[in-house]
Amino acid sequence: MSLDLASVHTRLVKAQGQIGAVDRMIASGDSVERILVQINAAKSALHKVAQMISEEAIADYLGNDEDKEDVKVIIERFSSLL
Repeated sequence: MSLDLASVHTRLVKAQGQIGAVDRMIASGDSVERILVQINAAKSALHKVAQMISEEAIADYLGNDEDKEDVKVIIERFSSLL
């Protein structure tokens, strides 16, 4: 398994756009509800990027026989980061 860098980049660009939209919405006095929807969309996009990177890192650890670690320890390590 290898990290799909194009997909990660696309998601990061999307999150940047959503954060920019939040800034513009605040400046223009948009409704709190609409602002919160955009904030949640940006959070979701960033969470997905973190998940993609974590899954790749776990797959790398599990695929490397020289550095085998207990699966539970690996999962706990990465879960604490999210």
